[in-house]
Amino acid sequence: EPVSEYEHLTTKKRQRQGNTELAQVTDVAVGTRTVVLTARFDWRAEAVRFRYELNDDRDVLQLESLAESAGFAFEQVEFLEGETVEVTYTGGEWVPSAHAAHVEGSGSAAETFRTELRLLARELARLPNLPRRAIRALRTATTQQTIIGVILVKKVLVLVLLAWYLL
Repeated sequence: EPVSEYEHLTTKKRQRQGNTELAQVTDVAVGTRTVVLTARFDWRAEAVRFRYELNDDRDVLQLESLAESAGFAFEQVEFLEGETVEVTYTGGEWVPSAHAAHVEGSGSAAETFRTELRLLARELARLPNLPRRAIRALRTATTQQTIIGVILVKKVLVLVLLAWYLL
């Protein structure tokens, strides 16, 4: 189906980096490894697809943010069908605006810090026997290693508190 001149010009006008538009989610396909959302604009015939890998923590956080922006829990992502979502053109593709905090180089410093902290917590939760290994390392550490460890922990704690206070 050929694209009309009007549609072509309208598309070019709206595809400017940083431009924000509304798109309606027309289909949500939830699989065992991926979730694919299909969205359409009222001014464009082509659909836009957003693909999320369920094994990728960053994709899961992005999908969770998108669901929460529409008032749903992550487990209710299929209810996004029929909802209108805000999307932003990044220069090469349309991306849901709810992803801003989870895209490197986008969002505020506070959002980025919180996102990276959540990703770190998820990774640490997946490590088997983390507390047991930490206790074993503490028991076998020399006095010098313990002193250096305490100093490093204090410095990290001060940095975290300073970052939290500033954000």
